[in-house]
Amino acid sequence: MEHSIEMDRIKLGVCYYPEHWDASLWQDDLRRMKECGIEMIRVAEFAWSLMEREEGVYDFSFWDRFLELAGQEEMQVIFCTPTATPPAWLTEKYPEVLNADGDGHLIRHGMRRHYNLTSIKYRELCARLVEKMGEHFNRYPCIIGWQLDNEINCEISEYYAQSDHAAFRSYLKEKYKTLDELNDKLGTVFWNQTYTDWNHIFLPRRSPQGLDIANPHLKLEQKRFISRSAVSFLAEQAAILKVTAGGRFITTNGIFQDIDYQELLDAGVDFICYDNYPNFAYDLSHKPGEGNGMKDRNSSFNLARVRSISPVFGIMEQQSGPGGWNFRMMQPAPKPGQMRLWTWQAIAHGADMVSYFRWRTCSVGTEIYWHGLNDYSNQPNRRLEELKRIHEELAKADGIAGHPCRARVAILTDWDNTWDGEFDLWHGPLRQASMDGWFCALQRNHIPFDFVDFRDTADAADLAGYELIVYPHATLLNQKRADILKAYAEQGGQLILGCRSGYKDMYGRCPMQAMPGPAADLCGVRVKDYTLLGPMDEEEYLIWDGEQVSAPVFNDILEPLPGAKTAGVFRNNYYDGQPALVYKKHGRGSVWYFGAGFACDTAELFLKKLGIQSPVYGRLLLPASVELTVRGSRMFLLNYDKEPCDITLKEPLPELLSGRKLSGKCAMEPYGVWILPFHE
Repeated sequence: MEHSIEMDRIKLGVCYYPEHWDASLWQDDLRRMKECGIEMIRVAEFAWSLMEREEGVYDFSFWDRFLELAGQEEMQVIFCTPTATPPAWLTEKYPEVLNADGDGHLIRHGMRRHYNLTSIKYRELCARLVEKMGEHFNRYPCIIGWQLDNEINCEISEYYAQSDHAAFRSYLKEKYKTLDELNDKLGTVFWNQTYTDWNHIFLPRRSPQGLDIANPHLKLEQKRFISRSAVSFLAEQAAILKVTAGGRFITTNGIFQDIDYQELLDAGVDFICYDNYPNFAYDLSHKPGEGNGMKDRNSSFNLARVRSISPVFGIMEQQSGPGGWNFRMMQPAPKPGQMRLWTWQAIAHGADMVSYFRWRTCSVGTEIYWHGLNDYSNQPNRRLEELKRIHEELAKADGIAGHPCRARVAILTDWDNTWDGEFDLWHGPLRQASMDGWFCALQRNHIPFDFVDFRDTADAADLAGYELIVYPHATLLNQKRADILKAYAEQGGQLILGCRSGYKDMYGRCPMQAMPGPAADLCGVRVKDYTLLGPMDEEEYLIWDGEQVSAPVFNDILEPLPGAKTAGVFRNNYYDGQPALVYKKHGRGSVWYFGAGFACDTAELFLKKLGIQSPVYGRLLLPASVELTVRGSRMFLLNYDKEPCDITLKEPLPELLSGRKLSGKCAMEPYGVWILPFHE
């Protein structure tokens, strides 16, 4: 399967830092790991100085000692390129490798991610180290794969070093060829921003109103440039390891802002791993009731996003304990059963490898509160007992590894609209609210879904397996993508678009054309008026066949074009009674345009009206606290509640983990996991 991890069975791993511990602990650690079911470890992502203590002087003896022991103990190893934390000798000798903030102030040594992605010197030093590592460590059969860097674009996803400004100019020159073309496409005529020399162009810099108040079209190109820089940085390392590392897999751990991961896979990374921390839902900075109320279940949203990149993937860091740096991100300990639940949550969504963070809680440094499987004391605890249970259960999980998840509903997403929404206060909050609404509705109605990355190279065949596709707000849309969507509908698909679709071109400009631009013929609609719903507005509603649901955030007042029909109207504003929902048939399918954002109740009504049901409808009665996923020939039921719940089975089914035969009304334990056979 393309861009998927290849495991013969689901395996457990752990992040290990031998450099943090006396060598006398290593063997005992490895043996205890194996007793708990750990088969692989990730090492060395922050260990540059242990390989190159001064420029050009390489000493791999520390890692030789450790890898020899790992081989003896039959422990598999994922080795990392340590380029996320350049050493002090490097940044002092070559300050040009440092990243800078938007005002040009250098980000100094002392934390992590203090480098920039475009420094010629840094790229040279990284490439040289990676080549030496690949050549040297290729001799160790215990190494099964390589992780590139660590969490690229985590915490810092903007770069303003001098080399970044120069590389940005080169990127724009390559793309636009002439200044006239650049000025036209980036709308520089506004506020007299016109460029007459390439050297006058910089990444967006601070204006009187602040760093983020910049030409929005230039900001969009900045996002694309950052992605290209990150992809190029990792692709260079991948190319070296493809030659030197003897055929091991190559991955990196994410996912983070401003990286087109499809381009990264095309550039040489075999698959993506995800760092899964569900307890961010309970971060002490969050208030009860915020968001869609899904809490740790929101990780399923992120796991589905990873699955759109790599259909079968790995978890490089799975939360195992309470979390937090010494100054932020404080989180409570996972409750008994939650670590097991989150492990199976990852597997249920496509993971074939789950590697916990970390083996032992570090006693020094910024992450002294990011707890691992072991506490500081190194004594037995409940998390280790829970890990042993997970290991025992995995032995019963035959037939899951290698199989992708199955879904008949898809949400389209694309990097252009994602990036535009990061700095557009009309588009971004609207998009987030609708994503939350659809996720909530699909989860509560036990309907598995996929994210599908949408781009110009797609075709209708890529979408044909879905009976419903939701493209919540296709703000940036071109005719090619609209034609792909039309072909999907003609083949029998149902497509839903929300307000503000098609009003921007791919440069983020608003052309002089009737909205929704390229989506007009597709949806059979013209937007004749529109408004953001302000804080003083009363709540807006959609009336559809007598049922009333929310029409939040932003409203497009619609006019159906010939061949299209009105299905619902607005209620509660100056456009009371005007069309809010229009549909148009294409071939065997249809396209729906809804002139608002999607709340959970709105999305649920769409599911009901379009006949989209759970794949277990009529066979299982599930409470809202339980998530349903389908992977291969198995379905997973996951209870996120601290209380037991009742599940009713209309036919007897064997439960894989317990070995019980379930029938009728059955009680599911708090944070429980059931795996049952699935058939259409």
